[in-house]
Amino acid sequence: MRKNVRSAEELVGLLEMVRADFAVVGSAACSVYGEARSSSDVDLLVMMNEAQLERLAMMAGTEFYFDLGVAKAAWRSSKPFYLLSMMDVTKFHFYPANADAFGMVQLERKRLERVDFLADVRVPVASPEDVVLAKLRWFDKGKRAIARHWADVQALVKARGEDLDWKHVEAWGPRLGVGDLVGRLRAV
Repeated sequence: MRKNVRSAEELVGLLEMVRADFAVVGSAACSVYGEARSSSDVDLLVMMNEAQLERLAMMAGTEFYFDLGVAKAAWRSSKPFYLLSMMDVTKFHFYPANADAFGMVQLERKRLERVDFLADVRVPVASPEDVVLAKLRWFDKGKRAIARHWADVQALVKARGEDLDWKHVEAWGPRLGVGDLVGRLRAV
């Protein structure tokens, strides 16, 4: 992920300037807490309003491809959208935190961490427990056939073990429809 350094640092700076509440999620967050793995995109959980979206579009300039109309339409329907770095073709997926209660919980529980593709900059990252839950949800949505999500979760659990807040994971697992997967993880 080191190739993403410049564009990721630029984007983090822009999100901070528009005062968006955000956290790194997905495989980038898994890399923070578990095993590092290469990915061509970066997932962000974001809470912002349309005025902030407009400022982000204006400030992104020619460094990023950002379709404001598409972003606004997606945002209004709680759907993800993306921003593409013209510097290194990194795709940043924006997932609206207000799409469900779990998104808001992830932002409340985020932590400042060092992320490999951001050099020494500390940025908000979803908690390891919330990364586990989100990855389990993606695994479930993929009909439990996308092995990389399950492998990410196993690596994270192996790295963090009993340091994880299992009460949080066990409480949210059934709410997200992945209670059986949480049980399966605990049995490993």
